[in-house]
Amino acid sequence: MGIWKALLAAGVAVSSIAQAAEPRGLPIGPCINLGNTLEVGKEHDLGDGAVGAADFARIRAAGFDTLRIPVRWDQRSQARPPHAIEPAWLNQVQKTVDMALAAGLKVILNSHHFDPIHKDPLGVQPWHTAVWNQIAPRFKDYPTDRLWFELENEPHNKFDDSNLRAVLDPALAAVRKTNPDRPVIIGGENWSGLDALATLSLPDDPNVYPTFHYYTPFDFTHQGASWVAPDIPPPGRRYGTQADAKLLQDDLAKVRAYAARTGLMPFMGETGAYELHIPLAERVAYTKAIHDTFVPAGVPVCQWAYKNTFPFWDKASGKWLPGMRGALGLAEDAPALASRPVAAGASASPPAASAGGDVLTELQKQLPGRLINDATRIDWQTTGASLKVKAYQDSAIPGGAARRYSVPAKLANAWEAQTLVPLTAGIASGQTVTIGFYARTITAKTPDGKGVIGVRFQQNAAPYYGFGDTTLAIGPAWQWYEASAVAGRPIAKEEATVSLQFGGAPQEVEVAQTIVIEGAPSIAKTAAPVAAAPEPDLPPQLQGQGVLLNRPTERGWGNSSSGGTVQGRDEPKIWLGKATRFTSPAVGAKPWDLGTNVPVGEAIKTGDKLLIAIAARAESAATPDGRARIGIRVQGNAPPYEGFADNSFTVGPNWQLVRLKTTATRDFAPGTATIALHFAGAVQSVDIGPVYVIRLP
Repeated sequence: MGIWKALLAAGVAVSSIAQAAEPRGLPIGPCINLGNTLEVGKEHDLGDGAVGAADFARIRAAGFDTLRIPVRWDQRSQARPPHAIEPAWLNQVQKTVDMALAAGLKVILNSHHFDPIHKDPLGVQPWHTAVWNQIAPRFKDYPTDRLWFELENEPHNKFDDSNLRAVLDPALAAVRKTNPDRPVIIGGENWSGLDALATLSLPDDPNVYPTFHYYTPFDFTHQGASWVAPDIPPPGRRYGTQADAKLLQDDLAKVRAYAARTGLMPFMGETGAYELHIPLAERVAYTKAIHDTFVPAGVPVCQWAYKNTFPFWDKASGKWLPGMRGALGLAEDAPALASRPVAAGASASPPAASAGGDVLTELQKQLPGRLINDATRIDWQTTGASLKVKAYQDSAIPGGAARRYSVPAKLANAWEAQTLVPLTAGIASGQTVTIGFYARTITAKTPDGKGVIGVRFQQNAAPYYGFGDTTLAIGPAWQWYEASAVAGRPIAKEEATVSLQFGGAPQEVEVAQTIVIEGAPSIAKTAAPVAAAPEPDLPPQLQGQGVLLNRPTERGWGNSSSGGTVQGRDEPKIWLGKATRFTSPAVGAKPWDLGTNVPVGEAIKTGDKLLIAIAARAESAATPDGRARIGIRVQGNAPPYEGFADNSFTVGPNWQLVRLKTTATRDFAPGTATIALHFAGAVQSVDIGPVYVIRLP
C-alpha cells in the first residue's frame, strides 16, 4: 500500500506532509484524432470518406472520451477579403461536431494544414483571423466543458516564436468576442514538438492551454513515411531499447519541468507510429509505452488516428486492431462463441437445457472468471404487457442471432418491460458477477437517440432481492456492453437471474450474444499476467462493518453545476483511483447550486443504522480556516426529494476518510435513494473520491 493510501486507511489528515498544487489542465481523458477526413486537401474531397453517427458511437463505445477533429480551412475560404468560408463546408463541420457531441464525446476543433500561414505568417494573419471570426459565432452556444478550440496545428517553417503571438493573439481575440470562456489550445513552433514548450509564450488568459505533439523517436514512428521526404527514415527500426526507455523518462521530465514552471499541464495532441513498415505488435508496444509514461503523470494523450494512417480501426476487417485499445487501458473486444446462439420467440418459461456443452467448454477457456449462464441461448423469459419481442438470425449479428425488444412508451418503472437471463449457478455473498452482451439501438425517443437498458442481478422470487442496478446507453451500431457488481447476500441457483430492463424509454433495441461470469469485474478487459489483484471495493477499515448499499466504483453520479464546474480526475493517491472536483466560484443562492447525487442501489428501511464514508479533500477554500464545507443529505432521487440526515462536514487539503453515522427515518425502495453532497455554500474547490454507504448491524 502506498503512503497516501495508508494515510487514508487511517482516516486522518497529516498536515506535516506538504502537497503541491496540481497544474491546471483540460479533462480530456482517452482521446483519438479523426484523421484524414476534414483536414485533407480539397482535391481529395473527404479523404477517408464522410463519417457518420455510427463512427462516433463506435469511438465512444470503445472507451474514448474526447475526439480531436482536424479541419482544413484555407482551401474552403476566400484568400481575399472578406475571407468567407464556404457555407456548405461550415455546415458540414458543424454537423460533424454535432454528431460527435451527441455520441457523448468531448470535441477539440482545430485549424489544420492552413498552409499559407506557415509560409507568410504575418501576411496571412488577417485571413486566418477572419476564418476564426466565422467559426467562433457558429459554436458560441455550445457547452464550454465539451467543445474546445485549437487555433492552429503545428506552426512551422516561417511560423515560429518570433511571430507566433502576433499571428494567434488576433485569432484568440476573434474567438473571445463570442466565446469569452471557451478553452482554447495553442502549440509552439517546429511542428509543436516537445522542445517547443521551453520557449512557448501564451496569452494572459485563464482559458488558454498548451499543447505539444510527440512522434519520438522519429526514426521509429515515421520509418518509410513518404510525406517526410527527402529525409525518410529507413524501415527496420525496432522499438524498446534501453535508450528508448531513457529518452521517454527524459522527455517526461521536460513536461514536468514545464508544468512546475507555468502551473499548466500541456496536452499531447498527437502521437502514433506509421503502420506500413511497423508490425502491429511493435505499434502496440510503442503506444503502451507512451501511454504508461505520460498519462499517469497527468498528461492527456490523443492518438493519431481513428482509421487512416496510424490506424486504430481497421477498415478492411471492420474491427478495432487487436491490442491497440488495450495499450491505452481500454477494453478489447469480447470473446466470440464458436457457434451461434439459438434464436427463439418470446418465451413464457425459462429455456430448456442447451446442447452447447462443447461450445461452452471452449468459451470458458477464454474467460477471466467462471461462466454461469448458457451463452448459446437467447430465448429468455420476458415480462411486460407492452413489451414486444421478435427474434431472428443473421450471420452479420455477433453470435448469429438477436432479439428485438420494442416498447411504445416510457413506463413508470423500467422493469415493467424486461427479459430474464437465467443463471446456471447460484451467487455467493461477496461474489463479483459480470454480464456482457452485444446490443444496438434501432430507434429511441431519447435526447441523444440512444436506447437505454437497465441491468440488475436479482433473485427471481419474492422478495426479489437484487443488486448492481445500472443503466447502459446503447448506440446504433453493434457494440459490447458490460455491467458488474458485488453481491450483498447469496441467491440460490434456481432463483438467480439477470434482469435486462427496457421500460426506460420508447425504443426498439436489440440484444444478441450474452455472457455472465463470476469472479472477475470484466469479460472483455482481462488483466495482464503480471497485473496486481484488483483493489477491493472497500478499504480495510470499512470491511466487515456491514452491508454495502452502493457501488463505490460507479461514478455516474447526478451532478448539478448551475453554479460551478465539475471535473473527473484520475487520483492514484486514494482508494479506487478516481475523484471528481467540484469548483464553486461564488457562494450560491442555494448550497445545491453545485452538487452531486451518489446513487444508492439497495433499499433503505426506517430504523436502518447507516455509515456514510466519503474520501474528500479541499483543493482551495475561501473560508476563515481554509477548510472546505460540504453539505450532505440522504434523499430521494425524484421530486419532492424527501430525505433525512441533513448535516455538513469540513475537510482540509489532505485526503481524509470522513465518516458520518445516521439512522434512517423513512423507507426508500431499491434504486431510489441518493447521497446528496452540496458545495455552493462557499467559494471553494473540493475533490470527492469514493463514497461508501453501509448498513450497520
